[in-house]
Amino acid sequence: MAVRTARWWVVGLLLAGSVQAATAPYAKRGDEIVNLVRTRFFDAAKGAAWADAHQGYAADAKDVEDFTRRTNAALAELKVSHTAYYPKESPDHAAVTSIFEVFLKQQNLQATGIGVDVRETPEGFFVRHVFADGPGAKAGLLRGDRLVTVEGRPFHPWHAFTNRAGRATRLTVERVKGAEPLSLTVTPRRMNPRKEWLAVQKASGQVVERQGRRVAYQHLYACAGQEFQQALEEALQDAFADADALVIDFRDGWGGCSPAFINLFNPQVSLLLNISRDGKTHPYAPSWRKPVVLLVNGNSRSGKELVAFAMKRHRLATLVGERTAGAVLAGGPQKLANGDLLYLAVMDVTVDGERIEGVGVPVDVEVPDALPYAAGADPQKEKALDVAASQVKG
Repeated sequence: MAVRTARWWVVGLLLAGSVQAATAPYAKRGDEIVNLVRTRFFDAAKGAAWADAHQGYAADAKDVEDFTRRTNAALAELKVSHTAYYPKESPDHAAVTSIFEVFLKQQNLQATGIGVDVRETPEGFFVRHVFADGPGAKAGLLRGDRLVTVEGRPFHPWHAFTNRAGRATRLTVERVKGAEPLSLTVTPRRMNPRKEWLAVQKASGQVVERQGRRVAYQHLYACAGQEFQQALEEALQDAFADADALVIDFRDGWGGCSPAFINLFNPQVSLLLNISRDGKTHPYAPSWRKPVVLLVNGNSRSGKELVAFAMKRHRLATLVGERTAGAVLAGGPQKLANGDLLYLAVMDVTVDGERIEGVGVPVDVEVPDALPYAAGADPQKEKALDVAASQVKG
């Protein structure tokens, strides 16, 4: 009996050792995050207090998803923006890496996806934006569709399309609440997120007739780089030149707009009139001088908010939709030893002397969001187009 007891004691030690070995990487990763918050968080005293309170918080994390939940719940206690943990498995890891590709020395980054932006709610995962010309659009996905299964398995934002690039993939969606799910076929693709966002911006450009006026529309899903501002400037001078008003969609996505963005709409920039030898005149307006509507919501953040704040203050635009996120701290990506990212607020930010972190920018025309089961409808966008048309004089 004593021999048997000793044997089980040895087995117990082995099992305990294997469990400890399995969880040790998360404990070490958690300690690394705690140290980064302590040494780099913009509020030194707050960062130190948080670090003291969370030392060893991840010691018993079971897996990467459990560790991610614990870490982001702990970071949320700091109550600031631009602070989150992104494991390599998550789509946002690829997004943040592409934004900071030069800083992170990352080249030729690609991620697999179907060209949609998804929001998680208590009811499930809903398509928020269908990127023009993307795989999701070609498959027939609509704004408001609930993603149910991928190849027969419940939809998971991390793993849904792993190893599916270039392969026809069965996707079921619930378009009408309680109705039988629809079956669609989508072919995921691999693409650099930043290049995809720029392609989305260009493809979204359109001029629509509204109230007898021509209203231009462009969706800036991201603004983190000169190329996004340049693409809008080119559209203003070319495809949108004859439009009577403009709607810029700043909803969701990623921020990063430079304060110089508002120069595209600065009325003090001189208007040039070129006159050729045959007497013909060729006006050139470096800045847009017609009505502008910024379409924003509770996930319009960072540089997009800085632009919205400035354009509202200087009466360069009308804001339609919902109050912005109030997320304007300067964030920096901290690369962990295993390649994961900690996005951390490293500097405080004020705009013209005002601090809008945690406050946001209020809109001029409130339009509630209505996403679940929208069947493609977008009341915020429709209202923005109407407001832009109504502001055209004469």
